[in-house]
Amino acid sequence: MSGRGDRSPRIVSYRGKWCVQFWDGPERRRVSLGNLDATAAHLEEAKRAFRDFAKQLAAPVGNTCQDIYDAYIKDKAASEKPLVAEQRVKDAWKALKWHFAPLMPEQISRDTCREYIRARRAEGRQDGTIRKELAVLRACLNWNDPKCPAVWEFPSSPPAKDRWLTRDQFQALLDAAKDTHHLTVFLHVALATGARKEAIFQLQWDTHIQFERGQIFLGFKRGGKKRATVPMTDTLRAVLQDAKKLATTDYVVEFAKGPVKAVRTSLEKAAERAGLYEDDAQGNRKVWVSPHVLRHTAGVWMAEAGVPLEQICDFLGHSDISVTKRVYARYQPEHMRQARAALDVGAIKVVD
Repeated sequence: MSGRGDRSPRIVSYRGKWCVQFWDGPERRRVSLGNLDATAAHLEEAKRAFRDFAKQLAAPVGNTCQDIYDAYIKDKAASEKPLVAEQRVKDAWKALKWHFAPLMPEQISRDTCREYIRARRAEGRQDGTIRKELAVLRACLNWNDPKCPAVWEFPSSPPAKDRWLTRDQFQALLDAAKDTHHLTVFLHVALATGARKEAIFQLQWDTHIQFERGQIFLGFKRGGKKRATVPMTDTLRAVLQDAKKLATTDYVVEFAKGPVKAVRTSLEKAAERAGLYEDDAQGNRKVWVSPHVLRHTAGVWMAEAGVPLEQICDFLGHSDISVTKRVYARYQPEHMRQARAALDVGAIKVVD
């Protein structure tokens, strides 16, 4: 349920009908969603009508990139499927707006993008960051108009870095996080389950944590498909039992008596204290540990231990084992050993 201070559009039952309630300045308004009776049988139809209404309500008041961005954020805030990584989108816009806010989509050209890329590089930003920023702008404009006339140019994709934590590095990260309870719990769950951060944030004690079976059910994806159910390690069981005693909410990872929605800041601070960073060409310190690195670490550790790829695939919830093979086969102890043996010519006499 929304709190009294929540002024975002939402579905309500009013006089026996499903309606959308929203605020027009100081005035609260309700509009019928197709004269549908406020029953469970009509709720899905009402939700579809609500999504259409919310998008119309959030339509840009003007034609500039600033207008479209404002409408995009407003629409996503009202959506049943909120924008993933909303804070990162807002952070990207802080950089984008100085260049693009007053422009209309048709004024964005390759030259415009190149100018932005040069400016951001001069500020010490890496091409990977610049690509993500421009992708945010493209998503906003495509949301407003799938046939957006903007012409894009992105910097080349940087080579992917294969990052994972050694056991000593993970221990150093745990030591650095020891005074941050929610991060400590997150780190243990992330490593022992290999789950994505969205799944971890959604974990609840009664629904997902099965102490009697020694298992963790990782819930459902957005489309309704089940995620994996994974066994609970002895270490994780002890961590969760302690966390359960201190719990003030239904959520496994909690902070300030509520669910945690992000760990980026606390994780980066702990990683910096643990020395898990590097300096770029401009001398800027960059932490390389992220929730995805923790998930990848879980996969690498399993592969190094000789766990069959089929089990790693199921554990990580890959849709196709070809993904698992491509990423993790090379870490297995026996990987290509037979091929190496076939090419070994044995002792060769060196002729002077």
